[in-house]
Parts: sequence; C-alpha cells; structure tokens
Amino acid sequence: MKVWILRRLRAETRAWWAHLALRQRGEIAEAAARERASVRSDLDVIRKTRANPGAYVSCGIGGTTIHYARGCTLSSYSPLEHVATAQVLVEMGLPLIDTRPVVNKHRIIGLPLVAVGHDPDPEPWRSMSYAPLCVYAARAAALGARTRNIKLVDLSAPQGWAVAHA
Repeated sequence: MKVWILRRLRAETRAWWAHLALRQRGEIAEAAARERASVRSDLDVIRKTRANPGAYVSCGIGGTTIHYARGCTLSSYSPLEHVATAQVLVEMGLPLIDTRPVVNKHRIIGLPLVAVGHDPDPEPWRSMSYAPLCVYAARAAALGARTRNIKLVDLSAPQGWAVAHA
C-alpha cells in the first residue's frame, strides 16, 4: 500500500464533521474506530475500481461519481477537490471526465451510458445504450468536457471509435 494514499484518505476522514464532533466531545476511541472503518471502505472501493476495466470518475455540477462496476457507483455532492477517494483514483491513472465546463448540459444527458464491467451494446450508440468509455469521453470532450487519463477516439472514423489519439 502506498503511504500517500493512506495519508490522503485519513486526512479526509479526520476532517469530516461527525468525526470532529466525536473528538470534541472526548470520544476519541469512537472517532478513531469510525475513521478506520471509513478508510477501509474507501480502500475497498479503490481496489474494486482498479480491478474493473471501464471504471472512471465523472465530475459535474451535481458532484463527483466513481463508476466502478456494473450498476455500482460512489457519489458525492462535493466537487472533485473535496472527494479524496476520487482524487486518489485519478492520480493513480483512472480516467476522469469533468462536464462542469459544458455550456449546454442537455447535450450531455443525450450521450450514451458507459459500459462499466460489461460489454458495450452494438453501434449505433444513443442516449440509453451502453458505449465504450473512449466513445463517451470523446463525445463529452466534443461538447466541452475536460478529460484526463484517457485517449480520445476520432469520431469521424468509419467505426466511430476505432481510431484512438492522445
């Protein structure tokens, strides 16, 4: 285990208001136990996310979400800057798609879903079909989203997703 990961997760959990309140009331042992449980839970999400191809972090006006398995997400109303688990995953190389800069939010809603933990649907990929992450990222980037740790695809290619570029 990398020390910087534990430090980041511990710092976030110690700063949580409920744990601070326990410490202020003198319930140090209870606060420490809850903090350890929180870090263990975060590490479990990190392990599951790293083991699943297609997992990614999305960030938008509604908060931050880690998509780590089919139908499994970890969501927060906080922006990426306040979610240590998501920050750790992005720093470890997990793809990030930040839709906050997109002007027309209705266009983002019309994008296909991402196939996380299962095969994508056959083309064409529309709003309720499952597409590969690289296709979703390229379409979101075309609308103005910021991406990190992912190669975007050339949407003008005949297959629509076969040609990747950095």
